[in-house]
Amino acid sequence: MRPTASAALLGTLLLLLAPLAARSADCAPDPGASLRPALMTQGFLQAHPDLHWRELGLQSWRQGRPDHALVRFKRAAAHADKLSQSLVARMYLEGTGTAPDPVLAYIWMDLAAERGYRDLLLERERYWNRLDAAQRQRVLTEGPALYAAYGDATAKPRMEAAMRVDRSRMTGSRTGWVSSMLQVELSDGPEAGWPTRGDDYYRDAYWDPAAYWCMQDRIWEQEFRGRSVEVGPLSPVEGAGR
Repeated sequence: MRPTASAALLGTLLLLLAPLAARSADCAPDPGASLRPALMTQGFLQAHPDLHWRELGLQSWRQGRPDHALVRFKRAAAHADKLSQSLVARMYLEGTGTAPDPVLAYIWMDLAAERGYRDLLLERERYWNRLDAAQRQRVLTEGPALYAAYGDATAKPRMEAAMRVDRSRMTGSRTGWVSSMLQVELSDGPEAGWPTRGDDYYRDAYWDPAAYWCMQDRIWEQEFRGRSVEVGPLSPVEGAGR
């Protein structure tokens, strides 16, 4: 049965109650910027807590520790990571690492779809169609508190503060200019020991908040579109503690 018009309106009410997350409509994406594995050094990740906690969450998931993964995905979600928010939604839907709760699953997917990324919007509607009338009322009761903690109006400034602190420490002039002659040697990751140009490592798309969100819009629209996110089956790791 398809939802009625009033049900569809109710399903999007959270987005109307909270400040709608603005997509970077006026930005000019940097086509050369991508979150390639070579960048994912310890220093880079610590300066980008959205990516840092997401990566730790994925590690916990692959180690068969879904309860730890859920905590870590939520920390990434608190820094405006929409992919982690969608993974939290999936875990609540499937009861992985937590008791199943379709209402919380919907609210988290609603958060993930906050910027209007097409695939997440479609997934959100599938979650909505699973709810009965009483559960949809719970959405309105419980949703605002989660939006207050994890919505972009709160989470983006939290993430931007972390990036600004680390960008202020970058090597270069006090105005933020970095010479193309500067070489950054990656100390870990798949390209450890290989130098990369400073103006690439410190390009605005990785450190300037507006450019960072713009890059994320491009990634979701061009790279994630039509792709499901699979983190693999859970399997116990011998000797792993809980």
